[in-house]
Amino acid sequence: MRTYMLSALFVVIALLGYMSYEQGFFKSETLPYDEEQEGLKDQITIRFSHVVAEDTPKGQAVLKFAELVQKRSHHRIQVEISPNGMLYNDVNELQALKDNDVQMIAPTLSKVTKEVPSWEVLDLPYLFSSTAEVQKVFTSDVGERLLNELQHENMKALGFWQNGFKQMINEKEIIQDVQDFKGLRVRAMESDMLKQQFEQVKATPVTSSFDELFTELNKQKMDALENTISNIYSKSLYKKENHLTISNHGILAYAVIINKQFWQQLEPADQQLIEQALKDATEWNMENAMQMNDHDLQQLKNLSVEIHTLTPQQQTAWKKAFMPLYRSFENRSDAHYLHEIQQLIQKKQIPKLYYNNRKMTIKRFHTRLDIFVQSFKMLLNQCFHPFSAKRTL
Repeated sequence: MRTYMLSALFVVIALLGYMSYEQGFFKSETLPYDEEQEGLKDQITIRFSHVVAEDTPKGQAVLKFAELVQKRSHHRIQVEISPNGMLYNDVNELQALKDNDVQMIAPTLSKVTKEVPSWEVLDLPYLFSSTAEVQKVFTSDVGERLLNELQHENMKALGFWQNGFKQMINEKEIIQDVQDFKGLRVRAMESDMLKQQFEQVKATPVTSSFDELFTELNKQKMDALENTISNIYSKSLYKKENHLTISNHGILAYAVIINKQFWQQLEPADQQLIEQALKDATEWNMENAMQMNDHDLQQLKNLSVEIHTLTPQQQTAWKKAFMPLYRSFENRSDAHYLHEIQQLIQKKQIPKLYYNNRKMTIKRFHTRLDIFVQSFKMLLNQCFHPFSAKRTL
């Protein structure tokens, strides 16, 4: 019996050995090269956080950028997108970038003016007349130098994006005249320029993060706010405040910023790939932003939102009301950015009003000075030659 069991065990072991040999378990040949698995070792992940919906100009621009980067790197560089403030809101996203908890963000310029005061020039109301002017400045040498103003050990600015022009929405009635702002609590982003903008028209600026905006409106902590058509529509702000003024009084733009330490660790070829993808996404963003805002404006019209477009006379009155902001900026050490932008786009709105007023004042002064000099000369002449006038008769 014992001999039988040993024989059976020997047969089973032999069969297992034979089967293993047939399957190649004992062969020493190397496995075929798997390029895809090898690429995983060098894969780079960029976590890109932003605070708006994906169906907005910024949301779409981030998607386009991610598509271009992943396609051109053959998916070796992955861009993980967290929209709608899923990870960080517009209050704490800057610190998250500095800490490298995320590698890229695209905050509004107004949110970064504490770090880069010179960017406040882009918040001046009625500085631009068209999105083409905005893009011309953003892609110019002036835009490049403004980008380089962000000097921080943990941040590097790569480019500017735009959402379009800001409009005003109000809960109770349409804002038409400058006087309509008086006493209103108006939401303003963390920018001294934007706060001064509303203070200039006797409104009270109220700060609020973008992700809490609808909640703050429901709590009646503000009466009105400024934003682009696409954000008003995608964020459903019109459901609470359905009186819309098409004013085009300022731009809503973003700075695309990357963690500097992360950037410096990238190979030069990867840096170049990312920069080119961003440049192409930026060009695409301008056209797409215009189309989205036009589309969403039509949607708001279909939803019976009360809409008023400022008349030329009303817009002129708004511009005049904001002129002191330009005068104040003229006294700053970075006023050269304003002059360069005006020269680049040949601005003929508020700056013209302001400078024309100044030229008229100077001209009147010179005229009065000439009159005074002539009168003084006549007086002197009479003092020293009291009878000269008679002798000329």
